Amino acid sequence: MKSLYSYFGLLDLHAIDSPGHSLYQLGLIDSIRHTFGEEKFDFYSYYPKEVLDSINVKETEYPQGILGNLFIKYRKSLIESYAISTEDVLAEIRGKKYNKLYLKARFRNLSTLAKKWKDAAIFETMISTAVQSGYSADEIIILDTDLSLPPAFFDQYGDHVTVTVPSINFPGISKQFLDECVEIHTAEDESAGSTFETRSADAVFYGNIDTSSYKSGNEKSSDLPLILEWIQNDYSTRGEGERFVAICKEKDRGNLRVPSFQVARNDRHGIWKTLERSRIMFNITKDKYDLNRFIPARVYEAMIFGMIPVSYKFNWLSPAFSFMNDQDLAEILKYLRECSPSDIAAAYKHFVKDYLKHEEHRKISGPRLS
Repeated sequence: MKSLYSYFGLLDLHAIDSPGHSLYQLGLIDSIRHTFGEEKFDFYSYYPKEVLDSINVKETEYPQGILGNLFIKYRKSLIESYAISTEDVLAEIRGKKYNKLYLKARFRNLSTLAKKWKDAAIFETMISTAVQSGYSADEIIILDTDLSLPPAFFDQYGDHVTVTVPSINFPGISKQFLDECVEIHTAEDESAGSTFETRSADAVFYGNIDTSSYKSGNEKSSDLPLILEWIQNDYSTRGEGERFVAICKEKDRGNLRVPSFQVARNDRHGIWKTLERSRIMFNITKDKYDLNRFIPARVYEAMIFGMIPVSYKFNWLSPAFSFMNDQDLAEILKYLRECSPSDIAAAYKHFVKDYLKHEEHRKISGPRLS
């Protein structure tokens, strides 16, 4: 019996200007499959119908290549019906056609209010419909993928749903999917997909910079502007083969001294190409992620694309690639610049090994939420 996966976005490389990290979704869905014993999923997007109707929604639009083929393989093995309509998904829920519902948590924010998008209302309607249709709390799984559910949600729905946090309660990526990504990037035979020989020394920051409109407690680290300044100063004297790349919304570009290169967050083909050719992913995020040992999407995306995540704090995840100040950061970057392609491959495998060690510890020690 199939289940439902609902997400604020799509799996293919669409050009809708909205946040979200679509490139790690297949690894997360596969982790749900292995963790909860599922087989297939219908995929529902919270995007409004008029937005979905404005684009050509494709099921397997990934760039040609071994990594793209891996994405296609997993999409075909995981997804039965893609981007189904709101009417159809509610009808399936009323008919109890799903084994379980895995609903990415939605919440109201200034951006969606301004766009008049009703994703949070649809999310709440899906929960209410499921409860009225006889789904039990353990069959309505709310995926809190950024620790953003407000207390009011638990007051209203806490007795009717199960809230679970990927990376804290279960892996944010399946080991099977990760293993196949690592095999692609570290294969000795270049024709098998190894990219370290031709990969540039580019480093990427991917995410929102100005989070002043976020609700209290959800803003990013107040140190983010200073750290981006450190990074830009470090890369400002580098040549074409070593650039700092910012992937962000257009409004955020005014918060940067112009880096060597910028990619718009809705240019997902450009994002794919950037991640596939770069070495480093900077992870500078919310303080509560470090406090709760929550692993954000950009770390999973880095491992998927063969990049080394270099994190502000996060010493619990990979001490070698964690920094607390500009001196720590300088030492990490100097080390990576001195690495040969084979050394970069070894550093990438070192990070993945640290991540898997953390996963083993998480299983033993259990969830950790402050």
